[in-house]
Amino acid sequence: MAPPGGRATPNVPVGSGALRHVGKLANATIILTIATAALSIVSVWASRAARDDARDLLDDTITAEEFVERAAPYLLMSVLQGVATVATAVLTMVWMFRMARNHRTLHRGGTWAPGWAIGGWFLPPLLFVIPALMFRELWRSADPTVPVGGDWRASRTSPLIPLWFVLYSLVPLGLLVGQSAGGLSLGASERDMAQQVLDGQGAAIVSAAVSVAGAIVYVLLVRGLTRRHCRLTGESRA
Repeated sequence: MAPPGGRATPNVPVGSGALRHVGKLANATIILTIATAALSIVSVWASRAARDDARDLLDDTITAEEFVERAAPYLLMSVLQGVATVATAVLTMVWMFRMARNHRTLHRGGTWAPGWAIGGWFLPPLLFVIPALMFRELWRSADPTVPVGGDWRASRTSPLIPLWFVLYSLVPLGLLVGQSAGGLSLGASERDMAQQVLDGQGAAIVSAAVSVAGAIVYVLLVRGLTRRHCRLTGESRA
């Protein structure tokens, strides 16, 4: 029988070894997601400065060494954004893994085993179908209003999940196909790098806009899913 108020938390305390905390991981994921979006905006600003230097190089008014030196902030922003993205992905995998394992401990395991919280991001490459499906299942199985033994599979999912899939998978994949030559390449010559900076201006702005929109949706998704999970397990996020 469900406790008063509809909570369905079984007698398995968080931190006992059976269930793992997810709140701090969620908070760290949110912080890194916001940082990644902020870096994408700064990268657009840096690319505008690099554009003038790229034109100067192609017009032979500055040397290749001067161009590389002046374009360093743009390249640095790209590197930092990549590092933040990878760090966010790693935290997301651990966060999802813990939730999935907690749900199995609470006899709410579904189609996607905890291991898919890691492997699902690589199959198929660059198209996050499995993570999207796993998010749907995690959202349903974290429903705190379903009593122990109840049919959590009948719970509704969040509209944030398909929106996340579009912004994090379909749109970036389309941008990648449409701008395969954009951005700075460390292996290119200085003049090729300068041309790439000029050619990639529009794509950089669109990519930043998508990054910001995706970050907003993902932060809301992480907060919402973590809140449901913590209510289910009795974990406090404070």
